[in-house]
Amino acid sequence: MRFAVTSIKTPMRTIVIALVCAWATPMTAQQGEWTAAVFGGVMTSNAFEEVFQPNKINFVDSQIAGVILGYELRLPDDRWTLGAEVQVAKHFGLQHHTEINLPVVLRYHPKKPWPRPLESVAFGIGGSHATALPQVEIDNDGATRRNQIYWLFEVEFATPQPRDTMFLRLHHRSDAFGLLTPSAGSNAVVFGLRRSF
Repeated sequence: MRFAVTSIKTPMRTIVIALVCAWATPMTAQQGEWTAAVFGGVMTSNAFEEVFQPNKINFVDSQIAGVILGYELRLPDDRWTLGAEVQVAKHFGLQHHTEINLPVVLRYHPKKPWPRPLESVAFGIGGSHATALPQVEIDNDGATRRNQIYWLFEVEFATPQPRDTMFLRLHHRSDAFGLLTPSAGSNAVVFGLRRSF
């Protein structure tokens, strides 16, 4: 992957430790919530930190569409939820494989959101399996593997329907800073709709 590892390793390690600690926190007795979502987006040739700089995003002729089944439990501090997702996505354009991702997701629900429609901010991390070697990752880095680490960063917004939300997400696969070989990764910017039930 084409970015400086030293400046990013510590924040990523902190995030992973926070997820593990949150998972170990005793849950309240309240029932969890199931969610279902659909999403679609476009792959980029960028390193993930460049995706947060709109003037640097370089979209490529490769699209992704998928479905998500999620489950979340409210933590003792009710601004936070911890859950998991099962994602199944299909790629189009430069690549045609199917992708399956299984992240654990930590979500923050601000009590006084700004902007007002903001519903939550989330980070998730887990495993990713591609049914074929992703061509975008080969184009980005020269080689890749089918099994990678997956993580997401998401902002979710309210809609006029109480059970429905929409979200914008960075969809990321990579070798996790050299944990896997070869060094490779890919990013997509995706938009989705979610319903709780």
